[in-house]
Parts: sequence; structure tokens; C-alpha cells
Amino acid sequence: MAFHCHKKIGRKYEQWDGYMKSIRNYGSHYEIQIESRSGFFFLVGNYVNDNFIRIPAFGVGYDLSCYSNYFWNNENLARFLNPVDAATVAEPCELCM
Repeated sequence: MAFHCHKKIGRKYEQWDGYMKSIRNYGSHYEIQIESRSGFFFLVGNYVNDNFIRIPAFGVGYDLSCYSNYFWNNENLARFLNPVDAATVAEPCELCM
């Protein structure tokens, strides 16, 4: 599944394409591999308090808003990842869940 990313970085508005290389449903969570400017494996799922994301290669894990809340998820991912990577990860969360 292809997706389009966008992010205003400073005064520039950047856009790039990515694609979801694989998605695996484990029942309690999904494992997603995406390729864009960078490549990522991440896990998303639900638990008693809401939704979560885990990006093992970066040591990142925290609560997500609903999957469709791109703005909130992108802003919170940007605390742990650079702006381009945060937008790249937030976009497929919005599309596939």
C-alpha cells in the first residue's frame, strides 16, 4: 500500500512517498514494515488504556491517540524521532487502522 507523507519543517513544506512493505496481524497487535526516506519496523496495538506504538530499533514506545489522529500522533512521535521519520510513521497508522 502506497502512502504520501507531508510535513512543514521550518519554512519549507516537504512531501515524499512511502509504501507499506508488509503488515502482520498477531491478534493483539500489528507488525508493520514501511519504506520511505527511511525504513521502519514498528508495532501498533490496543491495550486497556488505548493504543500503543513501539519502534524497537529506536527504543521508542508510547501511547497513541486513535489511529486516525495524524496530528497528535505525529507531534508526539516527533519528540523521539526527527520530523521526517515521525511523519513517515504517523501516516500509515492513520491509513491502515
